[in-house]
Amino acid sequence: MIKTLLKCTLALGIFTAILINTTKADVLTNQQRIDQLFEIFNLGEEGDLEKLNKYLTELDSLIVETDTAQQEKLIPLKCWYHPSDTTEEFKQAITNAEELMQQHQKSYPSQLHADLLLCRASHYQYSGKPKQAKLDYDAAIKEAYQIENIRLIADGRSMRGAMLSYEGDYTAALEDLIPAQSMYEQLNLDYWARVNLSEIANSYRRFGDPQMALSYQQKLEKAYLDNDQKFEAIEMNSQIAYSYEELGKNQQSLARFQKSYQFWLDENDPISTAGAAVDIAGVLLKLGEIDEAIQTLDEAEKIITIEFDGLFSFMKLFRAQAALIKEQPEKALRYSQEAEQGFLVSHNERGLTQVLTLRNEIYLFLEDFKSAHQALTDYLKMHHQLDQKSLSNRNSEMRARFNTDEIESENKTLQEIQRIKELELQVLEKNKELQQVIIILVAIILFIVTIFAFKQLKRKQIFKLLALTDELTQLANRRHTYNLAKSYIKQANNDKSAFSLISFDADHFKKVNDTLGHDIGDKVLVKLSKVASDLMRKSDTVGRVGGEEFLVLLPGANEQQAEEIATRLVNKIADANWESISSGLKQTVSAGVSTLKDDKDLEALLLRVDNALYQAKSAGRNCVKTV
Repeated sequence: MIKTLLKCTLALGIFTAILINTTKADVLTNQQRIDQLFEIFNLGEEGDLEKLNKYLTELDSLIVETDTAQQEKLIPLKCWYHPSDTTEEFKQAITNAEELMQQHQKSYPSQLHADLLLCRASHYQYSGKPKQAKLDYDAAIKEAYQIENIRLIADGRSMRGAMLSYEGDYTAALEDLIPAQSMYEQLNLDYWARVNLSEIANSYRRFGDPQMALSYQQKLEKAYLDNDQKFEAIEMNSQIAYSYEELGKNQQSLARFQKSYQFWLDENDPISTAGAAVDIAGVLLKLGEIDEAIQTLDEAEKIITIEFDGLFSFMKLFRAQAALIKEQPEKALRYSQEAEQGFLVSHNERGLTQVLTLRNEIYLFLEDFKSAHQALTDYLKMHHQLDQKSLSNRNSEMRARFNTDEIESENKTLQEIQRIKELELQVLEKNKELQQVIIILVAIILFIVTIFAFKQLKRKQIFKLLALTDELTQLANRRHTYNLAKSYIKQANNDKSAFSLISFDADHFKKVNDTLGHDIGDKVLVKLSKVASDLMRKSDTVGRVGGEEFLVLLPGANEQQAEEIATRLVNKIADANWESISSGLKQTVSAGVSTLKDDKDLEALLLRVDNALYQAKSAGRNCVKTV
């Protein structure tokens, strides 16, 4: 009996041990799968949304409710992957994010709370509420810095930078995107680094440097294709199309947009298909295919409503352009008003400037010169605001920050070198055989510091060149020209000296682009720049402030002298040999002149000189008017 009892007890013990070991193995297997799934979301390389939703469901089933650490990693994913295609779904996604934040408010500051803030910011942004999105991005980034979470800092600055770039605040955008790029590369997050680099390229394109943007985009497209990331590759294909369009390579741009259109059509994604159709229509208008563009917009309009404010705005803008070409000004005016509503929702100031430019042309067609002048004035004010916000103030702030960061970094490096030298002396006293090793280590550190300083210097030079020079003509760009004008006005007011402006632009330049092509148009602009520069004194400045618009700063010149210079300029351009650019080409300019009077700021003087230019245009062009 006792033997039997002992055997049963032994058997029970063995069975229990096997059961415990089996359970441990199952737990280990489940944990490995949980880690594997979280890593898929972390790396971001899986682009199939259906698969990701399945993974999310699997994670939810594997993680037990009592596992607090794993639950805190799962909760943000439920926020990020909430359906958000329609207006109603966006509302639900925002409500879901707010409920999750309320449940975990006590955890502030924490990774969970900061991640939920970023999630809500994203839903705000894409539902057309950029102001609320900006507040959440700012708060999330601040919290990420508090808890020293580099990944969340990178995510927050990358997303905020992308939004600022879309709104037209390029320098602020780059101030976020460039540090985010460094962080992603430091964390070896290749996918997110590529996404962020794409936004940097977009910023350069929107900033007016599509060639630099294109060099980034082509490398990114190849990387996506090599990794078989078809969705990311087709998005980059569209970005390349935008850059080609900015460079005036409209046929190449059209082929790219048509490729995107066919891809989304095959994927049965009606919204993305309609978006690609809008892009195609924009290029068709530039190619003069007006009827085909209108037909393409008709198809897109069946899908795109005001809730898709970005697509809606450009769709209506292109409709307005087409209507004006068709000599339907009333219809064009109505479409331009609808485009303006969409741009106001998304705070897209770049789009608003295009609307104002088009509206000026519509009113000119209607011979409503008062309204045309008002539209031109509004356009000028908005351009000035964009310059003030995205170039002057932000650029100086960014340079100051980079200088501060550089000084702090150099101080830390010097302190580290000093510490190593002290250690070197101590070690040399104990063991001379280590001397050579330490010297080599110091040399390596000094080499790294030198490389770092060189890269910083190159970065500064690039930003300075980008900020001051127009790439095509090598003249001062708009921001630099306006800053110089302000300093001249201040000096003239202090010294009681004269200061004058000449504003001139190419007559019928759109016709040159439309009939001869953008390459010929670029050559015309380069020659206009050279003729004007050669004619001016060393103290004068010629700047390119718009597409075919130029501004000449004449410190010390009174009204009579400025008018004489402007007349010589108009005559010199009219008499120039334009045949070398294109057979039969004749190019003239119209010029306006204005002199500083009791003006305290640049805006009033610009309005007068623009009015003078407007009068020269109205008087038949190829002449000078003074206001």
